[in-house]
Amino acid sequence: MNKLNFDLNLLRVFDAMMTERNVTRAAQRVFLSQPATSHALSRLRGEIGDDLFIRTGREMVPTAKALALAPAVRDMLERLTGLLDGTTFDPKKSTTVFRIGLVDMMEYLLAPMFSQMIQDDAPHIHFAIQGYESSTYQQQLSAGLLDIAVGLSEPTSPSIYSSKLVTFSPVGLVRKNHPLTRNKVGIKEFNQTPRLKTDLRTGVNHEASHASSSAFEAIYRTAHFFAVPLLLASTDLLLVTSDVVAQLLCAQYPLVTVPLPANYPLLELHIFWHQRTHNDPAHRWMREKIIISARDLSVS
Repeated sequence: MNKLNFDLNLLRVFDAMMTERNVTRAAQRVFLSQPATSHALSRLRGEIGDDLFIRTGREMVPTAKALALAPAVRDMLERLTGLLDGTTFDPKKSTTVFRIGLVDMMEYLLAPMFSQMIQDDAPHIHFAIQGYESSTYQQQLSAGLLDIAVGLSEPTSPSIYSSKLVTFSPVGLVRKNHPLTRNKVGIKEFNQTPRLKTDLRTGVNHEASHASSSAFEAIYRTAHFFAVPLLLASTDLLLVTSDVVAQLLCAQYPLVTVPLPANYPLLELHIFWHQRTHNDPAHRWMREKIIISARDLSVS
């Protein structure tokens, strides 16, 4: 490697690939075309002398060399950004307030991350968590009422940035000894089973976002997550939800999962932020914390 002539822009592509694990999304993150990003990645591989990322299914998995380089590259880029912005960010000293809109199950799943930050990583930072509203989150981000949002919708405003955060597989959730657990379930039996439906803000109900689910009628609707397992455990209601939510509820209540007879689409959550915070070191740090923590929850 010619260190004197090394193109630092290649490290921006590397950092984006470490976050996104996908060439298309990495290209969007660094505002390059996909071919330009692929070319930059090829150049970087040649400079480093390592594959850096290996395609495994739909994901580009980092090599041991890439994992070893990632912390130093991130630190260098953040320091350089801070110097160019005339600001520096130290999470251990910062008193930044982050206003984050989350579906409540994501807050539950990200609780270990927030706990670690409060205890060790960023003890003086303040978090103001509120519910995610698909109809208003863009306006809230634009007005500064939110700094980050996590939800299902795709942004329509050019000033709103987004990145795929986590993907869940759908399953059916019912009480133990439910009729659906006794025999192989067909589409007819599945659609005739009475449904429990939750407000989309909770992130619990999968069918709320799919028009194809109109074949059934939900006989109980609720916006309160804590009522869900109790209702399922004491009735013949069925909830279609994500696999990770189902696992959590089955571990605490007499519930079981049943396979879905149809090919339900995966449930994809995205993280959103406004252009005004895109290059802010503190906000970049917070977004990356959420992205990295959520990656362990994903099925893809």
